[in-house]
Formats: sequence, structure tokens, C-alpha cells
Amino acid sequence: MSDIDYPSEWNDLPKRERKQKIKELKRQKQKKADFVKKARNIGIVVVLFVALIGGYKFMTQKSPQELAFEQEVNEVSLEGKVEEFPIEGVEHVSAETTVEYKTNPPTSGPHFAQAQNWGVYDKEIDDKAAVHALEHGGIWISYKDISDDEKNILEEIGRENSGSAIVSPRGANDVKIAVVSWGRMMKLDTADKAPIQKYIDTYKNQSPERLAR
Repeated sequence: MSDIDYPSEWNDLPKRERKQKIKELKRQKQKKADFVKKARNIGIVVVLFVALIGGYKFMTQKSPQELAFEQEVNEVSLEGKVEEFPIEGVEHVSAETTVEYKTNPPTSGPHFAQAQNWGVYDKEIDDKAAVHALEHGGIWISYKDISDDEKNILEEIGRENSGSAIVSPRGANDVKIAVVSWGRMMKLDTADKAPIQKYIDTYKNQSPERLAR
């Protein structure tokens, strides 16, 4: 007896012919099953792909506030606000080495072999470590004598640019807020978020080693 259903009239056929027909019927059924399985697998992949795309769009969809801020940043002009300085060198020095930088804060020059990690700091960091981070394409935002609200704004900028910015207090500053990159500086009296973000977008990785993200 065959393990597959076939037309009853095939029983009247010669045994050899009936076997051939049953074999062909099995082949066709297997082919159909393989097609259905393949189509189902493709369908599952398509559904998962669409779901992933939809999830990505949902996760990356910007809020009206974010879009409004982007527009504000786009409209900012840095003309006349950014000063450029001659590069003071790139050599590595030890912690015991005293370096007299020509700008305040420094924008280039001798520095530690190890760069300061990106991030927000509650305490002052060494100028020589910060300078190496500038050489890597980062932005250093240092401040003194500002309100808690302004400090929160600067720290928020640091978190939003976590792959390229350093935010830290610096008592030696001659201005409340200094935003520096390699060979450049913008000084501010208030924590104005849009110009600072514009500066980051414009001058990030304008340096010998472009390692900022």
C-alpha cells in the first residue's frame, strides 16, 4: 500500500505504471511543500525586516523640540565669534613638565601621551590631557562662576555629544565659558546652547587626528 493518497482508478493500471504515477505525484507534492516552506520563510524575513525598519524609524524619530533646536542651530552664525590661533606644537610631555600655553584655555601645544576621555567632569582636568583630546578632534567646554542652570545646560550638551565633547570647570579661565577645539576658541558669557552646538558641528575633527564621533 502507498503512503500517499492517489485516484482510485489508478488501481486498475498495471503495477509498474501505477508506481510511476505515484512516484510522480509524490515528487509534485514535495515540490509544492518545498515552495510553500520557502515562501513562508521569505515572508517571515520580510515581516521581520519591515518590523525592524519600523522600529528603527520609531526609535530615531525626532521630537518637535529636537527638530526646532536643529533649525535653531542651522540658523546660528559663528561669524566674528570664533578666534583662530597658531598651532603651538604636538609633542608629548610628562606630567612633571610645565607648559606655558599662549591661549587661555590652551587650544594646542605640548600635551600628555594619554588624551582625556570624552565626558562631563565635576572637577578640573589637566590642561595637557585636554589638549590631546583637542588633537583627536574633540571639543573642550570649560567654565567658571556660572549658575547651576547654566552648568546643567553645558552638561546636557556634553551628554548629547558624548563621543566628541569634554565639559569641565576650570578656575584659570578669563571668561565664564570657553569652547575650544584644535587651534580655535569661542568665548561666551552665557550658556547659549545653539551656538555651542553649532561650534561642535562645525569644528569637530578639524584637527590632526580625527577620532571624535
